[in-house]
Amino acid sequence: MADEMATMRCKCGTLLRDDHPDLDYLLMSRREFDIDLDSALLRGRARDVWKCWTCERVWIFWEKGGEPTEYLRADAEYDDS
Repeated sequence: MADEMATMRCKCGTLLRDDHPDLDYLLMSRREFDIDLDSALLRGRARDVWKCWTCERVWIFWEKGGEPTEYLRADAEYDDS
């Protein structure tokens, strides 16, 4: 059974999804990465990171199935109105 695509709405209104080839990243520490596992197992250990292509916010899912934490560029101006 294939995994369903996950989506969420960014604060700017853009619909984000977990299968975007250029804006969906994986985050893991060097220690987590530096083990002899196949790519599927490594993928399961990584945290999902999504970047909004409209406002460039970054969303990190620190816990599997949890709510993402929002990160903003320090030098960017945001209008969430």
